[in-house]
Parts: sequence; C-alpha cells; structure tokens
Amino acid sequence: MAMFSNTESDEIGYINITPMVDVLLVLLVIFMVTANFLKMESVNINLPKVNAADPNIQKSVQIALTVDGKLLMEDSEITEERMIVKLTQEAKYRPNMRVTLSADERLSYGKIAYAMGLIRQAGVTRIALSVKR
Repeated sequence: MAMFSNTESDEIGYINITPMVDVLLVLLVIFMVTANFLKMESVNINLPKVNAADPNIQKSVQIALTVDGKLLMEDSEITEERMIVKLTQEAKYRPNMRVTLSADERLSYGKIAYAMGLIRQAGVTRIALSVKR
C-alpha cells in the first residue's frame, strides 16, 4: 500500500534546471546556424587567399575593383576622376591615410596596377591589398 500525503510540509527541495539548459542549447544552435547566413560584404569580389592578413583593415578607406571593371569607394560606385578628387581632399587632412584595395582575383595585374596608380596620383602612399585568410 502506497502512502501519499498532500500536506503543506511536502515541498520540492530542488530546482530542475534541465529544461532551461535545453532551451538555451536550442537557442545557441539557432544562432550558430543563422550566423552562417549573414553576409558581411555587399560587393561580390573573389579575393585571393593568403596565410596572414592585416587586422587593421577597417581603419582605412575601402576601394574595390570588380571583375567587370567597376570602381567602388566605400561600397558606392565612383568614377576615376571623382575618386582621385575625394582621395586628394582626404589625404590633405590625413597625411598617413591608408587605402585598402580589394580586387577580384580574376583581374589582370595591369588593371590592379592601374588602380594603384590612380590612388598614388591622389597623394596616398600607403596602399594595402585586401585578401581572404
């Protein structure tokens, strides 16, 4: 014969945290899966891969050269003349300014060198090339 009592002195003396841990683990998995779908770059450029890359890349002016020949400065399309004017103006205020050039890996060396020449023409001497790790 089983004895059951419904008196007020029968209180649960522990807290079951298993359901809370289960919910947290499910949320963690959801965040990990959705983080893979976030896109960091808005320009579709296939960068070459290297073993070491510069961690201070965000502190520079970003210029991108797409495979179809478009020139982008800070994610907006720009002409060569306008880019030179903007870089010249900014180089006056920031003499040690660095420009990061992102170029598609399928571009020829000549096109990349031409873009670097335009940047140097604006008075910027510190040019970095963006690559993938």
